[in-house]
Amino acid sequence: MPDEKTISAPIPVRVRAIPGGSRLTLDAFAQTVIVDVLTALLSTDPDDDLYERLVALADMEPGEQALRPEHRMQYEELVADLAERASKWTPLYGQRGLDLVEQLAPNAVRSLPAGHWAAGAWQAWESAKAAAEADAVNGGAAA
Repeated sequence: MPDEKTISAPIPVRVRAIPGGSRLTLDAFAQTVIVDVLTALLSTDPDDDLYERLVALADMEPGEQALRPEHRMQYEELVADLAERASKWTPLYGQRGLDLVEQLAPNAVRSLPAGHWAAGAWQAWESAKAAAEADAVNGGAAA
């Protein structure tokens, strides 16, 4: 298995095995979220005050920041409002879902305790897939 594999379209996902599981790199999805946030901040809607709130936070003096309620970050409410407007989902169609499973499952199975049911299920799936691929190469199931 390669160190890293990209699952393509509509938004690419790169998968890399790490101790205990997988690491997903979602560069294109992150860019989509950033575009959503900037679009919200630069809105021309007169009822939208996100940009003004951002500027007010940037202009805060350290003394003003200290007056905020305890355990509250100065930008916490703005982050929550921007998160409401940002993308949270990306589609994964057809074969791409299986491609992602093929990259994630072995990494997850290796991190499970010995004898875990998922290891056996994964081995059975791999065997069934290999048999189906062999049948397809050989012209289908024997008569």
